[in-house]
Amino acid sequence: MASAWRAQTNLDASTQYYTFRVSDDVVGVSLDTTDPGGNYQGSIGAAQLKWLERKLAQAARDGDQVLIFSHHTSKTMTNLRTNPHHRGDERHGGAELVALLARHRQVLAWINGHSHKNDITPHKGEHGAPGFWEISTASHVDHPQLARVIEIADNHDGTLSLFTTLIESAAPHRTDFTDLSQTGLAALYRELSFNAPGARKTLAGNREDGNTELLLKKA
Repeated sequence: MASAWRAQTNLDASTQYYTFRVSDDVVGVSLDTTDPGGNYQGSIGAAQLKWLERKLAQAARDGDQVLIFSHHTSKTMTNLRTNPHHRGDERHGGAELVALLARHRQVLAWINGHSHKNDITPHKGEHGAPGFWEISTASHVDHPQLARVIEIADNHDGTLSLFTTLIESAAPHRTDFTDLSQTGLAALYRELSFNAPGARKTLAGNREDGNTELLLKKA
């Protein structure tokens, strides 16, 4: 009931960003990077940026580690056009957001999509502090149709590990056009996505963008 109330409150206030508890000592922060004017590239408004700064400061006080979630990647948050519904709400791009996250040692990762490509990027922390990882994952709609499970492990030696395991569809690689079962249709879609006009064959990323163990120093 509380979650439903919060969701309606967000909708009423046009604040589609929020925090949620991942585990006892890890908090998730979901950002709204979509452009209210309709452009496909992203950014966040000044009000949301200030809200994020407050949430990161609160996490530091509470001793929480932080995972950031958004649709857009740091490289695709380049649209700084003013929100047509809030002319005074200045927009902020990916480079500025990376700089903010780098100032907060408790940020472990920024998890996102948009590019439909597996891509893992290390970001350095400010003044030699531990940095964070940016983890982008391919889309279900385009080949290679991958999802990802991210797990956090405390190594009890002053480091944390992020395991980034990719999940592939169990559908067969060969299509049986007479099989209209759920599995058969999934196999058909696998073939269609691979052979679609304009399909990119680089979305799986490189080896280091797939199943990895990413190390971090504990904050």
